[in-house]
Amino acid sequence: YQMPETTINMVDALRGQQAQLRRLLAQKVLIGDAPKTTLSEMQAEVTELQRLLAELEGAIQDQLQRGHK
Repeated sequence: YQMPETTINMVDALRGQQAQLRRLLAQKVLIGDAPKTTLSEMQAEVTELQRLLAELEGAIQDQLQRGHK
């Protein structure tokens, strides 16, 4: 079975996002030096990422439960 190009791109995109987040986490010094307003903005972005990840996870789970091939 060969995965369609779009499926591979979706997996690669998620891996890229994960790598980007790991790089951000490695910058703890920058986070420590960030002003409170920046930290608040970052918190809002993280909250939105969590919401989107939960939505994506739900869509994937729906397909898995349908026995999607």
